Amino acid sequence: MQGLLVVLAAFAAFGISLGVLSATEPPADTSTGTPAVSWEDVRSQLAVLQRIASQSCSFMVTHADSGVFGSRYTDAVAEFQRAFDLARAGGEPRPADIPPAAPGLSSLEARFCPDILAATASAVAEPVPLESAAPAGADFAGLPGAQVLTLEQLDAAAFIAGWPMSPGWWPDMRLIVNCESGRNIFAYNGSDPNGGSYGLAQLNGSQHFDRAGENFEYRFDPIVNLRTALWLRTVRGHFGGEGGWKTCSELYGIP
Repeated sequence: MQGLLVVLAAFAAFGISLGVLSATEPPADTSTGTPAVSWEDVRSQLAVLQRIASQSCSFMVTHADSGVFGSRYTDAVAEFQRAFDLARAGGEPRPADIPPAAPGLSSLEARFCPDILAATASAVAEPVPLESAAPAGADFAGLPGAQVLTLEQLDAAAFIAGWPMSPGWWPDMRLIVNCESGRNIFAYNGSDPNGGSYGLAQLNGSQHFDRAGENFEYRFDPIVNLRTALWLRTVRGHFGGEGGWKTCSELYGIP
């Protein structure tokens, strides 16, 4: 009887260990023992490449060289290729919207940020001085069909949202918006662990909007988004650090 109990205990321990393994390890390809990867995972890696490219060309607005993003993009390409190879090994055909190889950084910059590249060609080295009133000629007509705001539209949205045009406020946030979203009002990062990032200022989840007294349903509205960003900057007292715009503020040296 004692021997039987020992055997049963061993089987129970083995079963528990299997349960822990299945709960913590991703499903594996039984033919290779490697984690299974879907084309959706590859698509997510492609989105990472596009986001880095968007940040890179936005960085050019005030910096002549965006090479700071080169090593980051190289690492992301390696992750894309790894996911691509694993997904292809799974046997499912490659979706038409996924390229057979990772695009080059310069090609994505040319695709996603032609206006910023044009501004760089004119040697813009410092932020354009902002007036204390809404910029002349700013036109929001037809905005619901737009995605990327012009700099004039962005400045006008900030003015309407209540951003002070003085140093330490909108001039710094203007750089951060360019870096975070490329001025795309519908920018969305679903991989952000804090509930996703939304809109011009890439605000996290619904919590920022709720705490600012704004309606999360209007998270992609440029005025609501920038007004919520102003609330966040005001209550935090600065831009950078955890809970703020850490990556982009560090790139520009904004506290």
